[in-house]
Amino acid sequence: MMFNPGSKLFVPTLVNMVFNFLMFLYIPLLSIYFKSVGLGEELIGIVFSLFSLFVIFFSPMIGNLSDHAGRKRVIYWGVASQLLAVILYLWPATVASIIIARVFSAIGWSMVFLISLARIEDKIVDGERGSKAGVFLSFAFFGRVLAPLAGTFLAEVFFLRFPFLISAIGYTLLLVWLSLWKSHHKPVVRKKDFNPLSALKLFWKERKLRTMAFVGVAMHTRLPVVTIFLPFLALSFGVGYQEVGILFFAREIMHVFQGYAGRYVDKKGGGSVTLVSVVLSSLFIILVGLTRSFWPLLVMLFLEGVANCFWNVSAWTFMSSIGENKKMEGVVVGSYTAIARIGFFVFSIVSGFLAVRIGISSLFIIVGVISLVAVLACAPVLLDKHDKQNSFLKKLNAN
Repeated sequence: MMFNPGSKLFVPTLVNMVFNFLMFLYIPLLSIYFKSVGLGEELIGIVFSLFSLFVIFFSPMIGNLSDHAGRKRVIYWGVASQLLAVILYLWPATVASIIIARVFSAIGWSMVFLISLARIEDKIVDGERGSKAGVFLSFAFFGRVLAPLAGTFLAEVFFLRFPFLISAIGYTLLLVWLSLWKSHHKPVVRKKDFNPLSALKLFWKERKLRTMAFVGVAMHTRLPVVTIFLPFLALSFGVGYQEVGILFFAREIMHVFQGYAGRYVDKKGGGSVTLVSVVLSSLFIILVGLTRSFWPLLVMLFLEGVANCFWNVSAWTFMSSIGENKKMEGVVVGSYTAIARIGFFVFSIVSGFLAVRIGISSLFIIVGVISLVAVLACAPVLLDKHDKQNSFLKKLNAN
């Protein structure tokens, strides 16, 4: 079992779960918090884009570096970077401190989430890649599911900055515990490991990886819309902070069952499941933009979350099998994330301006159409007849 304390997969799984919980204590409140300290919607969008900008720049480098310097060291420094980000959010809460915090947060997230995922993928084989990666992602998202409820509750009962304070304390304790997790990997760091382009070139050589990156860019356009504007959309329906937390909970809850989704991916094929899940996810996020009250919004977000659960497992499984065969797992997770985050970066910048001019609801419709068109354009590669994993839809089409 992955969550057996004696398993080599235990520590990276537990670290990722705790890391995500502490991060998502305040993520649903971040746009509200930024607005409370004087940032307008356009500036909030730009500030959010900085996270993705630095993920784009640092992820290939971090992934490449972890392949040679050791996963444990990189994960440790990622937690330290995230702690520094939360401290900067808290005090003195100026535009300058928030911008610097976004930089450290991007580095920390890349180091912890991506590299712990790479470490998990190091230890599993293709026949069980989907199921075990799914279990890891389930535990990782377990923190993301519970944290929005806890964070918004704490903000409502105490004060808006309180979840940030709890997060900082949690990261400090996690860092102390991780200091006991020694790395036995002898670092072999090369100068080119610090060049993000070297990793991107390796990634870009693979046709199927390029295809997944294209779909990833489209899917990531919705992340700033959900993170920044879902709280504002909910508040416009007359609800409070706690209901905002419930919406994030509904969207993430099915990710706890990614272990089961991973088993399905192992049987049916990463490419075909990716195609179907992205189509459904796109339709549901479009319907989110058409809702005009809280309860339909809750249902549509839940259904989108179900589809995203399968998308998440199938995409990582599809790519990690290539990465492991090429002995470049770190390169794959880092480079994919860097390219896919371009969608987040671009839409973070433009979403604030679009929200002011065409309304928040329209943003959800736009990003749904973008991902729907992208995945349909990529369908031939995802259903490549030479890909043995994609037997499900081929048999379905034959019937």
